[in-house]
Amino acid sequence: MATKNLSQRTLVRIMEVLTSARITNPSRLLYEHNFPDWFVVHAGSGQFNWDQILVTLRNGRFFFPDTGYFGSPIANITGNYLDRTEAPLLGERFIQRLAALSTTLPNSSAVTNSLQLDGYSVNPEKLLLVPLESIASADEETNVLTRLAKNSGISNSATLLKHIADSTSLFVDGKYHPSLNEARNVLQALVDNISGDTNQSAVHATKLPGGTANRIEYLKQVGFLTVDEEAAIKSAWGALSAGSHPGVPARDEARIGLILALEFGQLLLLKFGNWRKASFKKFTTP
Repeated sequence: MATKNLSQRTLVRIMEVLTSARITNPSRLLYEHNFPDWFVVHAGSGQFNWDQILVTLRNGRFFFPDTGYFGSPIANITGNYLDRTEAPLLGERFIQRLAALSTTLPNSSAVTNSLQLDGYSVNPEKLLLVPLESIASADEETNVLTRLAKNSGISNSATLLKHIADSTSLFVDGKYHPSLNEARNVLQALVDNISGDTNQSAVHATKLPGGTANRIEYLKQVGFLTVDEEAAIKSAWGALSAGSHPGVPARDEARIGLILALEFGQLLLLKFGNWRKASFKKFTTP
């Protein structure tokens, strides 16, 4: 089983697929894929209302249909002892199996894409989610970047956060090239905001140039970036600006581009928070 909960965004995509797939006999579908009989029966008792099923799996109430017995380890539908604190963990196991199952149904690309942003691929034969080895979860990295943006004092952080949200939603919708463009805009917004805020401080005599590449160089000239950092960020900017990367599937290209922008974004915001506290002219020891 995957080690962390799926995002609520992914749960909604699962709801949409399972509801719209027009499954002739949901009971047979679940039973054929080795869902326990008690799970199949209880899901069917509610006419396979997938919204309700997934929400109650997440909070654990699925296993305690009689709300008067919620949390009673004996009065549950599994036929085994089930403590209230363990119910959400069991629920997550079934959510992940439903996620894997939904990727085998028509029009499920949004589920697959959302799972990738959560950090998982799918083994459809075994109905298992597989962590994307050595690849960060875009959702986790977005949360970190959002927190840094809010705490760093950078100007116009709302625009930065909108670019991140747009890149994510476009990716889930399968619009990979526009998603990659928005990932590039994340880096561009950061470079523009950091260089603009630095210029506004009036600490440095160096004139603020136009253009992203020139502003990355400007940040090196005023001491914000090292020579190596300038080269790395220009390289990342170039990779995100390239039209395509032959041999790399568009989905993977867009996902990696988003992760790249998020990781470099964190680096820039961590530096900026320190830079701003030191009056835009030096760095203090963390």
